[in-house]
Amino acid sequence: MRIGEHLYLVGSEQFGLSHPLDCNCYLIDGGSALALVDTGFGLGVDDILANMQADGFDPARLTHILITHAHYGHFGGAAELRERTGAQIGGPALGADILRDPYLEPGMRYNIKFDRYPPGFEAHACPPDFVFDDGDTFAVGDISLKVIVVQGHTKDSTCFLFEDGGKRGLLTGDVVFYGGKLGLLNLEGFSMDDYRRDIHKLTDLGVDMLLPGHSVFVLRRGQSHIRRAAHKLGDFVMPETFFETNEFMWERDYLKVMSE
Repeated sequence: MRIGEHLYLVGSEQFGLSHPLDCNCYLIDGGSALALVDTGFGLGVDDILANMQADGFDPARLTHILITHAHYGHFGGAAELRERTGAQIGGPALGADILRDPYLEPGMRYNIKFDRYPPGFEAHACPPDFVFDDGDTFAVGDISLKVIVVQGHTKDSTCFLFEDGGKRGLLTGDVVFYGGKLGLLNLEGFSMDDYRRDIHKLTDLGVDMLLPGHSVFVLRRGQSHIRRAAHKLGDFVMPETFFETNEFMWERDYLKVMSE
């Protein structure tokens, strides 16, 4: 699904493009190179590849698989996608140990405990071919990506800033969502102090397209959603979290789908 001049959504739970456990998976067309940002849980790989083909891309042209943070729903398909396309996996330096051993991921035991994974689930490691850290820049063909680490949701949470057809896009993973909602968790590695410290890295970027890891994206005035998030983090009232709403959706919709 084309959403920008060189930007496509090729996997998603909420948009029904791939498996119900998949995050939003974005494809960046840099001409001579293609990058997939996040891969979903791993059960929607066939759908992701089919969606790439439907958008006119040969999966064999995929050169980069970029992980925003080391939560399994964002990198579970990376190993298979690398095997099937030959693309290199890039991950945040602070999440590299979890990419090598997914069972180190703090949320894994809770997701297993609360039956959020399908029967017979087995996690697949995806040791990164390269890592990146805050302030790094690298090219995907003609498109340059700037790495911005915003700790809070996790220690390795990474955003990617880029230009596309005169618009400025920010891929936010689980850092900031539509309406300024945040990736607040009751989980090891989460930190309100980190969020308050780092959110200001995003407040003056002039973002047009806000491209989160779940739920809806926006193609204009994305900066206003970031400003709202920063405002809420500056107050003493707990900000809204995306995941509370998503938990209601899980109980109402996803468990039924998983049992079919």
